Amino acid sequence: MKRTHRQGLAELITESLLQTEAGDRAYERGLDYFQAGAVTDLVVTKDMLNARVEGGDEYAVQLWNENGALGYSCTCPVGDDGIFCKHAVAAGLAWLADRKAAPPAKRGRDDLAGIREWLTGAPHEQLVELLLEQALNDPGLRSRLNTRAARVAATHHVDVKSLKTTVGKALAVSGFVDYRGMRRLIERVWPAVDLIAGLIDDGHAAVAVELTHYALKRGIATYQRIDDSGGSFGDLLRQIAELHLKACRAAPPDAAAFGKQFFELQMLDDWGLLAFEDYASLLGDAGLHTFRTLAEKEWKKVPARGPGDGDARDSISCFRITSIMEALAREAGDTDALVAIMSRDLTLPYHFLQIAELLAEASRRDEALAWAERGRKAFPDRPDSRLVDFLADEYGHRGQHEEAVALTWEQFKQQPALASYQRLEVCSKRAGAWGEWRAKALAWLREDFLNAQKHNRSRWSWTPRDHSLLVEIFLWESDSDAALAQAKTGGCNESLWFAIAEAREAKHPEDAVAIYQARLDAIVKQANNRAYDKAAALVARVRDLMRRTKQAKEFAAWLEAVRIRHKVKRNFMQRLDRVMAATSKGH
Repeated sequence: MKRTHRQGLAELITESLLQTEAGDRAYERGLDYFQAGAVTDLVVTKDMLNARVEGGDEYAVQLWNENGALGYSCTCPVGDDGIFCKHAVAAGLAWLADRKAAPPAKRGRDDLAGIREWLTGAPHEQLVELLLEQALNDPGLRSRLNTRAARVAATHHVDVKSLKTTVGKALAVSGFVDYRGMRRLIERVWPAVDLIAGLIDDGHAAVAVELTHYALKRGIATYQRIDDSGGSFGDLLRQIAELHLKACRAAPPDAAAFGKQFFELQMLDDWGLLAFEDYASLLGDAGLHTFRTLAEKEWKKVPARGPGDGDARDSISCFRITSIMEALAREAGDTDALVAIMSRDLTLPYHFLQIAELLAEASRRDEALAWAERGRKAFPDRPDSRLVDFLADEYGHRGQHEEAVALTWEQFKQQPALASYQRLEVCSKRAGAWGEWRAKALAWLREDFLNAQKHNRSRWSWTPRDHSLLVEIFLWESDSDAALAQAKTGGCNESLWFAIAEAREAKHPEDAVAIYQARLDAIVKQANNRAYDKAAALVARVRDLMRRTKQAKEFAAWLEAVRIRHKVKRNFMQRLDRVMAATSKGH
């Protein structure tokens, strides 16, 4: 969020700087917002500007001088990603307008100076009433005051029930909270997290164990009823989980009771907030026994499923208990138990691979191979490339190169792609027969594969109906002549056309120029600034290539034609002028 500018706030917030930070499109939209009067509650202090901007929702904007550098934030989705948004532009323009309208003596004013002066001398009782009045209508402020009061009260007498009530109110939601309501929810929740952290610091870790357990249960329930696409609530939940572990380490709970409590949390945790290995030592023998007993009871409810079986159970709850059972087996170092758990669900070829990899890691390679082969045979029409790779490597490790080649050949025909072609090369080279298999693979692609695609009877519906795969293969083999010939014959996707052009630039610049020129208009027609930047850079690239081939006059004529075709696209013309001027300096 920082920028490299080293000036005061007044110099930082200028129209030109706002346009530079935001880009043309966001600046123009921010200007529209400002002119429509969308900026409200503009408050300026010495080094910070705060404003509310009405858009699809009301967003809070801040612009500040951070040690001489421009900082900014906005609560909109774009601002959450750290991008200088249209709302920040509108707020900056509103500040500039206010500053221009104000008398010179008041242009450096602090809008809070008068309030600060009054507050300093106001009677205590009056301030209390003022805060209480505001807290009635401001849930965020009310939560901050509640949690601070609760922490102070805990220094005299710890009332766990009251603390739970405070935390529960902070985490409570009614109905579904969409993205627009998330800011207010976060404002309520973070003081509760701060309260729990303060209790640990104040020596009340045992209370914090109970409180974080309660907060996690309430928080997880809330998490399922909100739109947390910004991730802020998830971050707070992770902080609560970290505080739970910290509190448990500071004040280890009763082991047997904790085994039940921790199992309860694990069965609720779909997001990996609490790692079993972090808590294993805290459970102790008694807690681990309780935890295991509860887990095994739940595990008995999970039916075994094999290839072809549908999912007739709650996949989420199944995933939770499976993860718990696997964690127990790993903690005990019991490979056989882990295999038994993983083999309860064999509905995907990847599940066979996971077992094979586990056994291979345990140096039980014969068993690993047997599981991998079972997985391949169980899904003859649904091959998993990762399982095939494992088998090919295992066959190669054993010197069974013919088996590896036959397997990767079949995989290549079932899933024709550059990756499967590359795997075929590796395996056939080990067998000393790459030349033969390469010719066979290319012939199959040209005859069987492309003919099936052409006549719309292909089982490879996910592949493009052109020569893209052959082009990709030839480019990987550094044969740009063959790649270009295939592209001209049967076409290929746009990214490959550009890859061909790059490969031709050094020795055949005229081919690269023709490819770039043919694609320029399509890029410009996307009509956005990113496309205009790309198109302008492409024009400069064409110019450099044509200069190499002594075609400066031809380039000038082509450039003039480009300008005529796209003269109405002002942003593109501006970028084209800048790029051409900047890149011409070195010539």
